[in-house]
Amino acid sequence: MSGAAEGASAALRAAALAALRDIGVTRVFDGSAPRAAVPYALLRELAATDWGSKTHDGRELRLGVTIRDEGEGGARAERLAAAAEAALLALPARAGAWQVVSVAPVRLALVAEAPARWAALVDVRVRMLRAG
Repeated sequence: MSGAAEGASAALRAAALAALRDIGVTRVFDGSAPRAAVPYALLRELAATDWGSKTHDGRELRLGVTIRDEGEGGARAERLAAAAEAALLALPARAGAWQVVSVAPVRLALVAEAPARWAALVDVRVRMLRAG
């Protein structure tokens, strides 16, 4: 990954972690999560591609969050996933040295991992330009 892509990724991860703190989960993890009390959110790896032009350095990033929960039904995980998606869609216009140009939903899915164990997957596409 280039230095520009790493800078955009780091800025977006920091903004996403801050945005996810208030969605109602016990904790937000960056990367892998140890055994944690549910429900919790896990910020997954980012995928970055060039989205720049000759005059502007830009990145398109795919950001994923997994909400893990337990219970007879997946309704709470689904509500938390909707809250996570709303938080990500409302990311601030600035993330470090990068301007957030657009944020679009890509996926919101609820998966039964085992009896009474749920994973809700939230993915968004973020397009950013280097500010300045």
